[in-house]
Amino acid sequence: MVILIRSQFRYSGFIVTLVVCGLLNWRLVAAVACPFCTPPQQSLSEELSLASAAVIATLAKPTSSEGLDDPSAEEGSATTSAQFRVKEVLSGEHAKVGDLIEAVYFGTDPPDKEFLITGILGNQLDWTIPLPLSPGSVEYLKQLPALPPAGKERLTFFLNYLEDSDPFLSQDAYDEFARAPYADLIALKDVLDHEELVRWINDPGVGPTQRRLYLTMLGVCGGEADIAMLEELLNYDYESMRPGIAALIGVMGVGGSSLGVSLVDELAHADVRAKQQCLDALIAAYLKLKGPDGLALIEERFLKNPHTEYTQLYSTIMALRFHGEESSEIPTSRLVQSLRLLLDNSGIADQVIPDLTRWEDWEVMDRLVAMFKSSEKDGWIRQPVVSYLLVAADQVGNVGEKANAAIAELEAIDPEGVKRARSYLSFGLMARGTSKAASGETSATTDIEQSTAPSGENSEADKLGDKVAAESISPVAKDLDSEAGAKPLAPSRPIILMVPLALMVIMMGLFHIMLRSGSSGS
Repeated sequence: MVILIRSQFRYSGFIVTLVVCGLLNWRLVAAVACPFCTPPQQSLSEELSLASAAVIATLAKPTSSEGLDDPSAEEGSATTSAQFRVKEVLSGEHAKVGDLIEAVYFGTDPPDKEFLITGILGNQLDWTIPLPLSPGSVEYLKQLPALPPAGKERLTFFLNYLEDSDPFLSQDAYDEFARAPYADLIALKDVLDHEELVRWINDPGVGPTQRRLYLTMLGVCGGEADIAMLEELLNYDYESMRPGIAALIGVMGVGGSSLGVSLVDELAHADVRAKQQCLDALIAAYLKLKGPDGLALIEERFLKNPHTEYTQLYSTIMALRFHGEESSEIPTSRLVQSLRLLLDNSGIADQVIPDLTRWEDWEVMDRLVAMFKSSEKDGWIRQPVVSYLLVAADQVGNVGEKANAAIAELEAIDPEGVKRARSYLSFGLMARGTSKAASGETSATTDIEQSTAPSGENSEADKLGDKVAAESISPVAKDLDSEAGAKPLAPSRPIILMVPLALMVIMMGLFHIMLRSGSSGS
């Protein structure tokens, strides 16, 4: 229905707006700050800022139908519209209080019902579908323009709406937090309601999206009592329930009923998943409060546990990544020790090598080279290993010399794999280290046998270094010198920036054609 409605609009302004919104969201996702939040949708503040006009209006005239009862009307051409009287102008100069505007509308709301209607200026001003407002959302909208663009004061306003009874407001408040810098979240420590956060985290009615945010907040303002609560959740697992489940199933078998055996087993697994929902944020919050000592539990419970599921391992990696890139409670050298445990797991080892690369863990070089040699051709492990070596080759001293020798050795074994890894690194598709070799400074580890000295905090270089995860795309990296001294071919920065834009324009064009086809009928 929405497609049919949109097909009645003038498309030029609409398509341009979609492209702008897409580019805005692309940039925001790259800088999304709540580390465990779902990438946010467009917030109301952004929608108002992008609109040519935004008004609060009431239904002025009854709905009029065009083609709904006409048997000769082509399929998909019927629309319903109504006139609305502008009650208040939120932004723009294309409407004033008292104006009558026409918008596509299906509904039977009373005349005093208030709506948010935004206008997109193309060849003319097209009004979007009216969004019905509750009395509370009207007041909410009126306050948005006066808020500062970022910072503690802005988030404090949205904090009051995170669990609002109006889902329209609670979703928008979540979207604001999901895109706010983590530093702004830390600044809220003195205004966060600790007891309320604990209640929300333990409320089964709170969805996983919001629960991740609340766990992240708890990591900011929690205390000793919260450590115990989080440990209880982390230690809750299926294996601890297995003896009781086996006894129950045995009793059921003696009774002659086996119909519920599989159900009992599945319910036990479901209960564990519910308790450990949002495991990445749960581990991160625990380590934020417990510090380096908390890694012993995480290693024993997940990293060393042969029964750990892949999704649990990946969530653990994400939590450790967060502490290596956004937090200073745990030294990077200690996080590296934990990640090394996953190199023994062939199913996920390739996921941690980019982190070891980014954090310049050159001590595992021999181990990674051996893993490359023992792997199958085109195995998942080969490209991250070569990427690791290519970054290590930029280091001065023994590390760089050893890495260059290893690259030459592996290139003789799999020249195509090494070439492919070079290309990926040039595109920025593989993680680069926080090397200072380019500026003439020595790395934190200049010798392959030298261990990184533990410290209480990550250095500023750690905080400001490359934070791109293995699956993310960073700005194009500098070209790497090949063995012969020639640089691998890589597209220029303008090409890399224009390709996503071109793809988005093509997608919008296809969408435009589909809409026109829907409006003209078959």
